[in-house]
Amino acid sequence: MNNNSGVIEIDYSTEFPTLPAAPQAKPAGGAWNTRPAVRATTVTQVFTLATDERASKKIKTFGNEEQKSCQEIAQATGTRIELSESRDNSLTVMIKGPRAKVEEARASVVRALQTKLAREVEIPKEHHRALIGKEGAALRSLEADTNCRIMVPGRDENSKTIKVTGPREGIDRAIAHIKRVSEQQAKLAVERVKCAKVYIPWVRGPNNEFLDNLVASTGAKINIPPPAATDETIVITGERDGVLKAAATIRAIVTEKERVVKSVTCQVNRAQHRYVIGQQRSGLHEVLRNTGVSVEVPSEEDNSETITLRGDPAKLGEALALVISRASSVIAAQIQAPIWLHKHLIGPKGSILAQLVPNRDKVHIDFDDSGAIYLEGPPGEVKTAQTTLTDEVNRLVKEMTVEKVKVHPTLHRHVIGRGGSLISKIKDETGVLINIPNESTNSDEITIEGKKDGVKKAVAEIRQIVSKIENEKSRDIIIEQRFHKLIIGQKGGEIQKLRQQYPTVVFSLPEANKKSDVINLRGDKNEVDAAYKQLQKIAKDLQETNYQQAVLTFKEFIKHIVGKGGINIRKIRDETNTRIDMPEGGSSDDKILVTGKKENVEKAVKQLEKIQNELASIVTLEVNIPVKIQQRLLGAGRRLIADIEEECGGVHVKFPAEKSDSEKVVVRGPQGDAEKAIALLQKMAQDKLDTHEDSLKAKPEFHRYLIGKGGAKIKKLREQYDVRVMFPRENDEDKETIHLIGKKEDVDGTKKELEALIKQLNETVEITVEVDPKYHKNFLSRGAFLVKDIQESNGGVSISFPKAGDGASTVTIKGSKQCVESAKQRIEEIVEDYEHHTTIHIDIPHHHHRAILANRGQKVHELQSQFNCQIRFPDRRQAEEDSTIDANQVSISGRDSKCEAARDALLALVPISKQVEVPFEMHRFLIGRKGDAVRKIMQECDVNIKIPKEDENSNEITVTGTQEAVEAAIQAIDVKREEFDAQAEDRRLKSWELELEVPVVYHQKIIGPRGETVKKLREKFDVQISLPRGENTSDKITIHGYESNARDCAAEIESFLADIKSMMAQEISLDPRYHPRLIGAKGINLKKVMAEFGVEITLPRGDDPKPTLVTVAGKNEDAVWDCIDFLRREEEDYLSERQDRYQYMSQRSQPADEKPKLQTVQVKNAPWQLSGEDFPEMGGSTGPAASSNTGVWGARRF
Repeated sequence: MNNNSGVIEIDYSTEFPTLPAAPQAKPAGGAWNTRPAVRATTVTQVFTLATDERASKKIKTFGNEEQKSCQEIAQATGTRIELSESRDNSLTVMIKGPRAKVEEARASVVRALQTKLAREVEIPKEHHRALIGKEGAALRSLEADTNCRIMVPGRDENSKTIKVTGPREGIDRAIAHIKRVSEQQAKLAVERVKCAKVYIPWVRGPNNEFLDNLVASTGAKINIPPPAATDETIVITGERDGVLKAAATIRAIVTEKERVVKSVTCQVNRAQHRYVIGQQRSGLHEVLRNTGVSVEVPSEEDNSETITLRGDPAKLGEALALVISRASSVIAAQIQAPIWLHKHLIGPKGSILAQLVPNRDKVHIDFDDSGAIYLEGPPGEVKTAQTTLTDEVNRLVKEMTVEKVKVHPTLHRHVIGRGGSLISKIKDETGVLINIPNESTNSDEITIEGKKDGVKKAVAEIRQIVSKIENEKSRDIIIEQRFHKLIIGQKGGEIQKLRQQYPTVVFSLPEANKKSDVINLRGDKNEVDAAYKQLQKIAKDLQETNYQQAVLTFKEFIKHIVGKGGINIRKIRDETNTRIDMPEGGSSDDKILVTGKKENVEKAVKQLEKIQNELASIVTLEVNIPVKIQQRLLGAGRRLIADIEEECGGVHVKFPAEKSDSEKVVVRGPQGDAEKAIALLQKMAQDKLDTHEDSLKAKPEFHRYLIGKGGAKIKKLREQYDVRVMFPRENDEDKETIHLIGKKEDVDGTKKELEALIKQLNETVEITVEVDPKYHKNFLSRGAFLVKDIQESNGGVSISFPKAGDGASTVTIKGSKQCVESAKQRIEEIVEDYEHHTTIHIDIPHHHHRAILANRGQKVHELQSQFNCQIRFPDRRQAEEDSTIDANQVSISGRDSKCEAARDALLALVPISKQVEVPFEMHRFLIGRKGDAVRKIMQECDVNIKIPKEDENSNEITVTGTQEAVEAAIQAIDVKREEFDAQAEDRRLKSWELELEVPVVYHQKIIGPRGETVKKLREKFDVQISLPRGENTSDKITIHGYESNARDCAAEIESFLADIKSMMAQEISLDPRYHPRLIGAKGINLKKVMAEFGVEITLPRGDDPKPTLVTVAGKNEDAVWDCIDFLRREEEDYLSERQDRYQYMSQRSQPADEKPKLQTVQVKNAPWQLSGEDFPEMGGSTGPAASSNTGVWGARRF
């Protein structure tokens, strides 16, 4: 408090209040001090043994035998047992422990301590078997339930007594059970009937009918010994009444047949016995049913031809006639013919055999591998067929021959020629059949069959080819695969020049998917060496002039990067003079390769990345992962990271350099995929410390079966065990190892299931499938390409086709069960496609062909893959040269149903043109800035849009493309039209104008520093504010925008002006040298001062006649004066500092300021002003000690 005397009074108790007392500390722990309740895990059982039930007779010596037994039981069961004896000598037992162990211990204690009694019970010997059960299981179960020992007499003992030992209660229950079993067995019966084997057929009846009826009517079980057994006893078991009835019936049959049956024999050729027997002994059953006579045919091991008939003498003649009739109804004959002649006798689909033997339905003909031909059927038909076939065999042997040529297996493909051209030419010229062994057989014999002159000529030609090939040379050259396309050239032009230069050399380049760098040269030795040197030179030039860089991209953006008809990618290629290779459609590669000069490649890469970033919201996210965890995540060749990248849509995960200490891992990709990858990385980093890794091996061909269709099996395993299963990638050297990552128990469970599946796949089976011989060449052509493809895609199964010309249709498949079934299904599908193969033609105007085949025929290739057919367009050049070729006709070959669907899909690709009415004034809006809008519609809808030129003044826009694409484009144009109309209406509403009268002196205030104030007004109200410029001194300010916004803006300006007019302004003089310090860098100091005091400071311009005049304005007068005081102090400090720094420069004279009047501060109620005890005086104090020269702290030293 400042009083009039200039003394400032301060109350210590008010300015420095006493702090509150500290609260009393609560006991630590709180609710957590309470111990959680623990549920009991043990149980206690107490039971008592009466005196007469105790096994030990020495009751007075309690604690010896019984205690020892209980200790052993407690130790064995893991329980606690306590014994307590009462005065009446009864024994109380308490058992404590886990529930299951307590029950086990109680049973053991009862057996050990309770009195063991013994009782005997007699039951019939034949009932003992039922009591014991299979392998003694029933008896053991009874002993466990009753705690008794049950002793059953042995099989060889002649005793019926069963002894039961144990507790009284258990003995009672055991004996009751034994008696129940005996009573049940007493109700059953067994009968044995002696029956000679010759009477068994009548006991069974035709097709076992009599025996089945007897069993059904009596309910008894009848066991007849098999024919090979020596025993002739029929055993009948079951309920007593049924057994007796069945036994009586069988005895009656046996008695009757012993009295009536007589036998007769006849001689029948052994080969005819099977016709007497019939299929599944139907012939014997037929004779028995019709005549009641049993027919006995000797076994196959017996060489006898005697057939015995037994039965009623009156029926024996009729039965004998039936037997003779069946024996003579069919005969068999045999013809010898070389195996190679069999196919000539059979012909395509058996056509020749059908001509030779017209009555094939009556005669069965079998061609054996031994060379024999077996005929079977009615005698007359067989003899006629035998004569015809014999004559035909003799004729073929006379006219035809077979010869084998030794050719090393490595030369077989040269004999066959490219696509089978050489071997087909030899066959056509000589009319022979040539059988070249399969590669898997490694045989060197080529078999030639046909007419003798043709065979001789074919052998000479094959030997000539082999002789020529042996003089050839083969050489490999290694050139990076990325240069192979350049060596081949556009449409094969470059490689064609090499072939023309070296006509005898065959250039074999590996397929793109083989990832091989080896090019093979084969031909004349000299030409091969020359071609080798030239390829070396070409490779060296390509290596020097080609720089390559990969651009990581996302699959969904590739078509947009390419653009319609490749317009985007072609533009980049032309501008940068580079070669850009896009990833193939079916490939998992996500890299675009750019090749060319280094500076051009870098320019093309930037353009590609720019396009990709504009297509979608590609984001870059970061996550912190400890360095140690990074090393574990990156183990095994980034296998885990690659799996996460693939799962998250192909995002790119970048880890810090190997020796870096950074924990930042960068993920780049679409927003959703990148966030998903971040979440997976964080989860893997947390779980990695408790993660178990394991692996197992499986053949690469089994992987597709382990994964399942659409990944179903792996998804199921992941859901069940939460384990990440990673299969080898395409570029991995180890193609067999499957890696498992997860918790140990989950990994073990997954590994066990996968091993079970692999074990099933390793089990080899063999099945056959019937394939018409006419389709065999389709499978075996081009070096059995189709067969190899089926083998590779189905686990490497072995597929064996019959030899060419054999006429056999059976194809054998060997391998694991699932692979074999899959291969069989694939072969059947291919055969079905061949059977329904057709070719249709459609007319498409030739000027549309180019549009359909755009982008290297991508759409046509997709149709061919989708419908599994071949689509062929006519060659334009050939059509121009040959008038007979229809230039508009397109052919589709494949399965009939697929061809129809492919035709419809192909016709849908034929472009159409539609005119759309679009107002002329809208054309510029439709085109967009630099054509962006119309280009976007063309790319998204895959159409071409033609907009008339400006001088044509036409409203018609032409849209060209497929029907579906044109409709989509028209819809997009309609949307644009609606946007244009909406924007036109918006522009009309936004053009409303308002004029505001504002004095010129305030215009600069409205504009603000660097136009910030007017800019904020424009952004806030979405309006345009126009102020007079230059020499125009008008007071009018014009506002354009929505009416409501313009009026709000005008009100804001008027309010702003009112605030300015209400401000208090004060002019002061500040040294111009201080002005730069006040303003600061970019005005930062000036803004800070104005913000601190809530004022506006106006400084003079450079050409102002009063350079020292500064205006300070504000709403608060105190704030204005405070700011002025601040500025003066700052000016004084600055000038003083400047004077010290530049002391030899002339100083500005300043008026002398008045020195401030010093004020006194007085403090009241301070602690040191209270009690002298709390704050003792330090010398100079009044009192007795004042006279001394020593104070509280001792004698003074001065």
